[in-house]
Amino acid sequence: MVRGHDRVWWVAAGPVVGMALGAVDSVVNHVPIWLGEVGTARAERGGWSQTAEFASLVLDAGWAWAATAVLVGWLVSGHTRPVAGLLRGAVAGGLTLAFATTAYYGMDVLFDGDPWWGMATRYWLISRVVLGPALGVAGALIGRPGPAGTLAALLAPAGAALQMVILPPPPESLMAQPVRLTVWASAAVATVLIIRARGRRGILAPSVRPR
Repeated sequence: MVRGHDRVWWVAAGPVVGMALGAVDSVVNHVPIWLGEVGTARAERGGWSQTAEFASLVLDAGWAWAATAVLVGWLVSGHTRPVAGLLRGAVAGGLTLAFATTAYYGMDVLFDGDPWWGMATRYWLISRVVLGPALGVAGALIGRPGPAGTLAALLAPAGAALQMVILPPPPESLMAQPVRLTVWASAAVATVLIIRARGRRGILAPSVRPR
């Protein structure tokens, strides 16, 4: 019974998390439309639109979607054999981004009435299905000891910080600078915590080895 429950849980994790990500991303993108501020300059919109803009600039970023696939890959691979963990991570990562893309454009259909199977949908669905398994495997590797696990754990914060340099938020948005600072600060804190945790794990490991 426990094994069956565990099997259902890890298979469902990717679709559930992915659908939540895609749906929330689409919702925050539509807040200015619902408030009638879509024709107003981004810097002149009201407080609710600015809050939604902040969330949108984070959730629309590629690093956020990639980090979600890595996180799900890590979650579903715990307490499994190494090969099984990698397979779980690959499947979960692919399902996460596939369902996130499907939910995102599905919500856009409900809000805007646009056709779901358009060029953008095909492009992002194919690209994310291709990248999702690799990101899920990276998440599964986080549980491994040594440099491989450390590098896998640092992938998400490093990717987030790098995107803020290469593809920063649009400067016409009042939320551009707050988003950059928040992402950089979060990435720095995450990096320090990961390195400390991995270092402590390396120190404690010899004490639990059989003599």
